Amino acid sequence: MSPIYRAVLFDLDGTLTPVASVWRHIHERLGLWEGEALRHQEAFERGDISYEEFCARDAAHWKGMAESDLREITDAIPYRPGVHECIRVLKQQGMLVGVISTGLTLLIERVMNELDLEYAIANRLVAKAGVLTGEVKVNVEHGRKGEAVDLFCGQFGVDYREVITVGDSDGDISMFEHSGFSVAFNPASMDYQPNAANLVYVLTVSMTDASANTTVAVVSASADICANGVFISID
Repeated sequence: MSPIYRAVLFDLDGTLTPVASVWRHIHERLGLWEGEALRHQEAFERGDISYEEFCARDAAHWKGMAESDLREITDAIPYRPGVHECIRVLKQQGMLVGVISTGLTLLIERVMNELDLEYAIANRLVAKAGVLTGEVKVNVEHGRKGEAVDLFCGQFGVDYREVITVGDSDGDISMFEHSGFSVAFNPASMDYQPNAANLVYVLTVSMTDASANTTVAVVSASADICANGVFISID
């Protein structure tokens, strides 16, 4: 008998959107990335600072800015083609759908509303009277997304074996380990861990958007992962 799945939890940055990191995207838009922000990233990757310290240093750059200015940047981030259709199909199959991100609630709140998701968790910039304080509340740490899967399962009464997780980087591996089936979607940094996910799907350029004169990446992945089959399509 094929296993029955009740929920799909997606990574956000790089998976549902083409932006690999909303933190870096904001820094780049504000002209801050090549200065201290990049050095903070490198320090974290070397293991010189913790993830919480990394986030704190990043958030400090935005102290005194209007929260609405950053929200304007995140509101302009597009979805990958086909995301709305993908979520609609999953919901038609009776799935609970959510997003787990080490990114920011500035973006995930919009995504939760627009895609009508049941669950969303990310890190929150602290603001008072609409002005950023330079502080951040870390709700999801890099490499610890599995804990957010556990929170979801407890909140919705779902066994972790009934959950499908979808992500694109090594930061999603713990999420994969806490689910019954996992999909590495166009993996950016898991080439050295080929067995991290049950299914690996890589973007292929397959058509041209003549109106924009640019290539469009079309993704279609299907797997018999439910008793009656679930079709997951991002195209």
